[in-house]
Amino acid sequence: MRSVAGQTYRDIEYLVIDGGSTDGTIGIVQRYGDAIDTFVSEPDGGIYDAMNKALRLATGDAVIFMNAGDYFYSPYIVELAAEFMTTNPAADVVYGGIEVRYPDGRVSEFMPPDASQALDFLICGSLPHQGTFARRRAFACSGLFDTRWRSHADYDWFVKVASDPRIVLQRADFMVASFGLGGVSGQLERGERERHAIQNALPLYRQPDWMQKRIEAYQEQYIGLRLENERLTAS
Repeated sequence: MRSVAGQTYRDIEYLVIDGGSTDGTIGIVQRYGDAIDTFVSEPDGGIYDAMNKALRLATGDAVIFMNAGDYFYSPYIVELAAEFMTTNPAADVVYGGIEVRYPDGRVSEFMPPDASQALDFLICGSLPHQGTFARRRAFACSGLFDTRWRSHADYDWFVKVASDPRIVLQRADFMVASFGLGGVSGQLERGERERHAIQNALPLYRQPDWMQKRIEAYQEQYIGLRLENERLTAS
């Protein structure tokens, strides 16, 4: 909330969607009331149900989602994004880099590949929703988040967007947000099973050439994991 309230770009519609918390969240929200346009606190069907609720309420041209524990990388991010999207009016979805904070205190920076490589990258990786500004017209094409997926509906949305010829993706070469590992997305086994199910449901990824690309990508990932395991075992 501090990172949103501190943005230099002032034309922000800030919506806070809470699942009916009883842990003191409402009191914290009230302290930032002057920066918040809409506050909803009621039971929901999970993270993506809450994100869909925000999409239905939002009136701005572009949206970005910050979950609990996420924050903007600097006070200038929304201003940079607004300038970038004004300069690149054809871009429907603009994504940048994120800072990743690990439970052991380590911090690293992650910059996703260029949009031309997005579909290849999405075979084994994911674009960061904390680092993504999406025009509302992108959701008009893609639809809302599919709440059948409990931990990776944002990944499902990205593969749909990246494979839709009507939607233009573009990378912005600046850091957007800081993200703390953990939470629902950190539940590895369930998340990976969902990710594979999402890939198997996407018509593009079922095409023979993409099936071959997927096999090759997972083979490379497997080799890399085996080598890393050997390195750790030896040390």
